[in-house]
Amino acid sequence: MPMPPEAVPTPFPVFLDLAGTEVLVVGGGDVAAAKCRLLRPAGAAIRVVDPAPEPVIEDLAAAGQVALLRRAFAPEDLDGARLCYVALDDAAEAAAVVAEARRRGVLVNAVDRPALCDFTTPAMVQRGPVAIAIGTAGLAPALARDLRARIEAAVPPAFGALAAFCARWRDRVAAALPDRDRRRRLWDEVLEGAEAAALLEREDAGAADAAMEARLARSGTAPQRGRASLVGAGPGDPDLLTLKALRALTRADVVLYDKLVDPRVLGLARRDARRIDVGKRCGRHSMSQAAINALLVREVRSGAHVVRLKGGDPFIFGRGGEELEALRAAGAEVEVVPGITTALAVAARLGVPLTHRGAARGLHLITAHGADDALPAHDWRALAESQGTLAVYMGARTLPRLAGALLAAGMAADTPAIAVENASLPGERRIAAPLAEIAGAVAAAAVQGPTLVLIGAVVALAGTATQRTAEAARHAA
Repeated sequence: MPMPPEAVPTPFPVFLDLAGTEVLVVGGGDVAAAKCRLLRPAGAAIRVVDPAPEPVIEDLAAAGQVALLRRAFAPEDLDGARLCYVALDDAAEAAAVVAEARRRGVLVNAVDRPALCDFTTPAMVQRGPVAIAIGTAGLAPALARDLRARIEAAVPPAFGALAAFCARWRDRVAAALPDRDRRRRLWDEVLEGAEAAALLEREDAGAADAAMEARLARSGTAPQRGRASLVGAGPGDPDLLTLKALRALTRADVVLYDKLVDPRVLGLARRDARRIDVGKRCGRHSMSQAAINALLVREVRSGAHVVRLKGGDPFIFGRGGEELEALRAAGAEVEVVPGITTALAVAARLGVPLTHRGAARGLHLITAHGADDALPAHDWRALAESQGTLAVYMGARTLPRLAGALLAAGMAADTPAIAVENASLPGERRIAAPLAEIAGAVAAAAVQGPTLVLIGAVVALAGTATQRTAEAARHAA
């Protein structure tokens, strides 16, 4: 039985300083030459062993880039070597070299033979002193190459100049700001500020230095101020997180998160950021809203950058407005980063337009969960007569009363409806039925995760695939 993905050990990435150290390459063909060219920028002293090297290796030797031994491999060739690459066609010969290297404690890589590798060589993107390495444990090199091409396109060459700028200023920043957290905060501001813009957009090192001088002068006198970001985490799928939300997560000192935030999204935060589970979820509140507000204010006043990570969008049934008011009342600097609310994600996955000419003239986002599980006092007649789409949040438990209220207000019993549990996540479930039957179908399915219900004519546009899914769910129930 195969191990679950989370149980499979993953390689540990490191960057080795090979300057002046010896690396042995066994083999004399194109593959060996490629490894030599890869090693040269690291400053390694490369020795190549092969009885009949091809011209490409001879050229490297003639240029003084490698030391070439024109003979078969001997065990003593490994003396003093830190790494060994084996680029031999013969499997038995390669295995023999690997065995000898391991016996001598030399890390070894046999090209295209994962079982004979102590380490793998990642695909790399170089921007001056910045190196980005992509590894797949040697199992999917084509994927690594594809990712490398994507990163090459996304990271402009000027990042090398930005890295050199950071290195040039590092000692001065450390002397001016002995506190590590304040230094990290300053560098975060630099990478989003005038310094980075001057280098990445205009390649103007002088302007970057001037901006840094001014920033460093201010930082030495101004007290450290905290700030808060109310960040929408979207419905769960990390691919639906906005770029601005990702930047906030990677710069946060503290992350306050809800139960509905997918662990994969939370995992995008800085490794050393403090994570605080405030645990708000329908029916299972581990912390009151007042306590969350107080915690936000306290952390900001301590000088931290606090991210309040909320499922969906902070301002759509997320009580983000209350947190915003509390932070403003405390005089805190606060920003709001919107997220993709569940209704939009569900509609996109179903292929359903929430508004559609001739089917839905408007969209109503409503909650079906009030205090003590009571059904909120909506204007049911207005909703029933709106000829729009209803997106019902937090409605699984009160769905019988909600459907009854809509039917009593005059909405047709055969109005299409669909409930989607765990939208955008691997365990997503869809339960479709007419309005008169949707509550029973949801109850029979025994949904446990967050569930959104769409009601309206547009649901019929989801097509036959959704209908087949709904029929299968009803039969299973």
